[in-house]
Amino acid sequence: MDRRMALKNMALSFGFAVSGATIISLFNSCSDEKPTLTSEFFKASDMYNIAQLVDFILPKTATVGAKDLNIAHFVDKMCQHVLDDQQQKEMRLGVAEFSKKFLKITGNSTTEGTQQDYELMLSTYFNVSKDQEKAVFEMLDSDYNTLSNAIKPDYHLYTFMTTVRELSLLGYYTSQTIMELDLGA
Repeated sequence: MDRRMALKNMALSFGFAVSGATIISLFNSCSDEKPTLTSEFFKASDMYNIAQLVDFILPKTATVGAKDLNIAHFVDKMCQHVLDDQQQKEMRLGVAEFSKKFLKITGNSTTEGTQQDYELMLSTYFNVSKDQEKAVFEMLDSDYNTLSNAIKPDYHLYTFMTTVRELSLLGYYTSQTIMELDLGA
């Protein structure tokens, strides 16, 4: 099974957990036009981060990429209208942690970061051993209140990055453009 098909199936299964009316209203507010960095939930600098991340998650290939479909705006709207208060708080803490770690790892702020900087950031946190990956997902499944203060920044960072990934996949594979392309289904 190729990567895009696996991602499509995962995104579609996630999509069924969110009400159809919510998704339709969010899609109606998004368009295939070039993205603007206005937002409802995130600050403009955070939207820049998300736009860069969605481009790495689903880059333009022979088919349209996430940036082409304005998926960053979809992620922003989902965070504003679908996530509960606690999840919204975790996303805000996570994007702040992402910015701190980005500066530490690359030496640049997120708005000054290059494509290579974002690639370095993602590879630092996602290209990990199977044992580290297992530990990350166990941490994310843990009760936040039981985590040590030393681990909480990583919890926020991974919560942010995995949520952006999940929402990006959901938005991409349930968009009208991609559904009409019928990518190997």
